[in-house]
Amino acid sequence: MAPVIGVTATLKQDLDSVAERPLGSYVRADLDYVAGVAQAGGVPLVLPPVPEMAGQMAAGIDGLLLSGGSDLTPDYYGEEALPELDVTLPERDAFEMSLLEHALERGIPIFGICRGLQVINVALGGTLYQDLPTQLGGGLIAHRQQTPKWQWTHEVEAEDGSNVAEIMGASRLRVNSYHHQGVKEVADSLVVSARASDGVVEAVEAPDLSECWLVGVQWHAEAMRDTESAEHRNLFAAHVAAAERHAMRRRAAA
Repeated sequence: MAPVIGVTATLKQDLDSVAERPLGSYVRADLDYVAGVAQAGGVPLVLPPVPEMAGQMAAGIDGLLLSGGSDLTPDYYGEEALPELDVTLPERDAFEMSLLEHALERGIPIFGICRGLQVINVALGGTLYQDLPTQLGGGLIAHRQQTPKWQWTHEVEAEDGSNVAEIMGASRLRVNSYHHQGVKEVADSLVVSARASDGVVEAVEAPDLSECWLVGVQWHAEAMRDTESAEHRNLFAAHVAAAERHAMRRRAAA
């Protein structure tokens, strides 16, 4: 039985609402995340951001994919908002923080992409740069590319012996880049597994994936699955495989 992978969704305002009813919101998950899970053999299940149901949702999944999206509210890491902070979605923030807590308690394998990496780091006690260009100044590479998502724009160097390097089968990785926030202080329970040439953290992981499968990448791996290299697909495959092992252990214990 294929493992069920919960994919977090975001909220978007319904700009096409007709005049006779108020503007509403709708739940959206980019198809690339869903397709990445399915391609790897998992069953994708889109999770709407309903904070009070986070525990129930965690009980129904074998793996969790924290997707990209809006900036995380800086209250979660004890800072006031800077003028450069982009749109935040408090409901989504509350949901994902609670969902992640429940997932960790259950030992559910966790894969974070872009914002997902940042949520993981903050939830475990780390902090973020609210705006890389403002807070780190000159010398940064372009972390907010204008080209299509499937095109790589810079390289990152994975740490020798890291799980990310092993999973992707390479230490020098070509990635895309669509973010203006990034990891500042790394949570104590995480290790940095890849950085860009300007020092920006590009991947984090749990020290021992056999005990806690947790990987976060700053680039959008879901959009690069169909490039010539299989490196980015490998991340989804490793996550789904970990979720399958978790599901088997859960069934054996039932």
